[in-house]
Amino acid sequence: MTSLAEDQAALLRVLARHGVEFVVVGGVGAQLHGWNGATTDLDIAVSVEDANVDRLNRALVAVGAGEPAIGATGTSFRTAYGRLEIVRRADGIGGYEDWLRRAANKAFEDLTIVVAAPGDIVRSKEAAGRDKDLEALPDIRRSFAEAGLIT
Repeated sequence: MTSLAEDQAALLRVLARHGVEFVVVGGVGAQLHGWNGATTDLDIAVSVEDANVDRLNRALVAVGAGEPAIGATGTSFRTAYGRLEIVRRADGIGGYEDWLRRAANKAFEDLTIVVAAPGDIVRSKEAAGRDKDLEALPDIRRSFAEAGLIT
């Protein structure tokens, strides 16, 4: 079974409990596919349908989210369970609907979580070109390839 940091797992549980429609992307998405590297936050892409935004807002209140830090491609929140990044648009992929196209359900503890496709996670990290992503990519690719998730 995939192991996540306790805070990241707690954030996933709260989002699921509130019925938020989201796709786990980024490092936690890679971990849910078996990568053993570390990441410091939870990145998700969310449906922007009004009802889902309402559910997301209730979940943010439940985790004690502070003032948002709005960036060019997403909005981050400090929560009682660490940093949560709401990805509006990811380099190399796009928005929620684009992530969702190839995403799949993954069992995690007592939850079923929608997780970005391994190839999309790799593509996004390549396109972002940040040092931390480029450093992690060889290990992520190797982990995904060994698991038969990418070629």
